[in-house]
Parts: sequence; C-alpha cells; structure tokens
Amino acid sequence: MPVWVGVAILGTTVALIAQSTHSRRDLELRRKLVDVQRDRIRSTRHRARAGLLASSAYSGQQASPWLVVIAVLLVVGALYLASSLFIPLTIALLAYLTLRPMTTRLGRLGLPRPIAAGIIIAGCFSLVAFVTTLLYSPMQSWLDRAPASVGRLRQNLDVVAQPLTTLDRAEEELEEAGDEVGANRPELEVSVKKPGFIDRDYLINTTGSALAFIGAIAVLAFFMLSSGDELLNRILNVLPRDSQRREVLATIGEIQDNVGSYLSHITYINVGLGVAVSVVMWLVGMPTPVLWGVMAALLNFIPYIGPLGGTVLVLVAAASTFESFTRALGTAGAFWLTTAIEGQFITPAIIGKTLRVGSLVVLVAVAFWGFLWGLPGIFLAVPLLIVQRTVFASFDATYPLAVILGENARDAGHPCEPVHDDERIAEIA
Repeated sequence: MPVWVGVAILGTTVALIAQSTHSRRDLELRRKLVDVQRDRIRSTRHRARAGLLASSAYSGQQASPWLVVIAVLLVVGALYLASSLFIPLTIALLAYLTLRPMTTRLGRLGLPRPIAAGIIIAGCFSLVAFVTTLLYSPMQSWLDRAPASVGRLRQNLDVVAQPLTTLDRAEEELEEAGDEVGANRPELEVSVKKPGFIDRDYLINTTGSALAFIGAIAVLAFFMLSSGDELLNRILNVLPRDSQRREVLATIGEIQDNVGSYLSHITYINVGLGVAVSVVMWLVGMPTPVLWGVMAALLNFIPYIGPLGGTVLVLVAAASTFESFTRALGTAGAFWLTTAIEGQFITPAIIGKTLRVGSLVVLVAVAFWGFLWGLPGIFLAVPLLIVQRTVFASFDATYPLAVILGENARDAGHPCEPVHDDERIAEIA
C-alpha cells in the first residue's frame, strides 16, 4: 500500500472522529438550549397564570357594582327572551336530579341505562296521562253546565252585593231617553250570536303546543338520564385540580339531595292533600270531588298563593252550584281549612329542614319567576330557589346571598340574636 494512501485514510479517520465529536457537542448544546427555552416558557406561563389569577382576584375585589348590575340584567333578559328554551330545559334538569337515583337503582339490577331511563320516563308520562283522563269527565260536566251555572252565580252574587240602585236608575233613564228619541223611527231587529264557551281553534292550537312542550321535556329528560353522567364526567375532566372536582361533585350531590328530597316529599304530601280534599268535597255535597282534589294537589306546589287561589275557585264553583250562598261559603271554608291544616302542620314537619326559606323570600321568588316564565315559572320557583341557595353557598363571594335564602351562617362562634316582635331594629343596631 502506498504511503500516501495510508496517510489519506488516517487523515479521513481523524476528520470523521473530529466531526462526530463536534456534532455530538452541537447536539448536546442544542438539547440544553431547548431545555432552557422550555423552562423559560414554563416559567413565563406560570407567571402569566399567577398574574391572571391575581388580576382576576384584584378585579373581583375592585369590580364596579354597575358591571354586576349590568351582568345580572343581561342574564335576566336572556332568561326572559329565551324562555321557550330554558323552561323545558330547566324542567328536564330538575327531573334528571330527582329521577337519577331511581335510574341508578334500576341499573344495579342489570338493566342498561337507556332502557332504565325509558322505563322511568314512560312511567311518569303514563301517570300524567292517567290523571288527565281522570279529569276529563268532571271538566266536561262542568263545561256542559256552565251556562246555567253562570246564571245561578249571578243570583248568589246579587244576594251578597246588594243591587247598585244608582246604576240601575241611570240605566232606566237612558232607556227611557232612548225610547223617546227613537219613538218615530222604524224598529231595527238586532240578533247577537253568542260565541261558544270554548273556542275550538284556540283549544286545538293550545293542545298542540302543550303536547310539543311535553314531548321536548320527555326527550331532554330521557337523554339526561341515559347519558347525563357521561357529560358530567367530561366536564369534570376539564377541571385541572382534584379539589375542584370534589367541590363540583359535592355541590351537585347536595343539589340532587335537596331538590329530590323536596320534590318527592311535597309530591307525597300533595297526593295525600288531594285525597283529603276529595273526601271533604264529597262530604259537603260538591259535584265532581275528584276534580277539586286534583286541583288542590296541583295548586299546593305553589306555596301560600296556590291554596288561596284554590279557595277562590271553589267558592265561585260552589256559588254557581248551590242555591244558598251560605252553603257556598261553607264549602269554600271546608276546602281552605283542609289546606290550612296541611300547610301549618304537615308540610313544616316534613320538609321544614329541606326548605328553610322564609315566606317573604318564597313570595318574591314566585313573583320573580312568574314574571319571567309565567305559570311554569310559578311552579318552578321553590325548586329553583333551593338550587340557587346551594350554588350560592359554594362560593365565598355569594355566601351572604345563600344565608338570606335560608343557608346557615358559617360563623358558629358568633351567633346572631333574632329580632323579637316587641323590639325595634334600630335599638338592636
């Protein structure tokens, strides 16, 4: 082998070794630079997060009250304008919270969750259909007797409210003046066709809307019961900390327990009240006692206002049925006494710990949700009040609102002395 070939091979080998060594050093330097850049990025992110949290906390402390008022008004406006969306969604969500334990029990028996949810939804709406069928005949009988009942009601009201002689005399004078003016004019025959007691077109449109509303609730409740837990798990996976997940689960569990306990207990109470009212109405001789029992059970879902409204309806119906107004007053009094016994003794003893809300707060909630959502809002006022109280109690900033809505104060070492009836608030302050 020539010498120059050996020298070339040796030089090439040395060059390759030097190049590989240099490339290794470059690779290590690059890795170190990448690690340094990653550390800088991470520290920058942490600082940004810390600054964001600090700024959010600072802004939360220094938030303008006008911004809070504007945000509340926007939320209320959205609830009002999109009521057709939020009402069935809210009812379905409350049904999910109430019926979820039952679905879980059926799932433990080996039934798939969709089948268990379908069985529960079908059972609930079969019960609604049964009650509607049960009320059809009594309602039809009252509608058939409506013309005669209106005349009897007017007679009884005339007995109570004495004739307004001034209006009667004015009417007679107007008739006499009209006779004198139109004595020489030809007589005109005027026939007025009285409309029916119920507009069939309106009834058909209302029935279609009600069926669509009920169908939307059924579909939403079914999917919530069958796959709602999966959505909840996905939401929990978004939260970065286990403590936050536990807090959310605890809040949802408390809402489910409180709302489910209230709705189940009040339903049992109202069913018993309906049976009692039906028996009382049968004893006093009121026609269709089952109708008034079901009406009492439904109206009792509205605290304070429902029983009073039912008493007025019974008084009007009894005055249009019986010849004596005294008997009508006795019938309405029997209805009111039955509901008063239930409201003063039975309901506070059973759901007093779950509700824990003053009567004024309940009336304000009924008025507020009734203004936003109409009749469905009136029925949903108390369950939504319980949900609001539980959610407000989960945050330090809104805990005072939860205390106003019935939550216990957290400062156990500093109890608040109640204001007695014979004391003035100014003196205590």
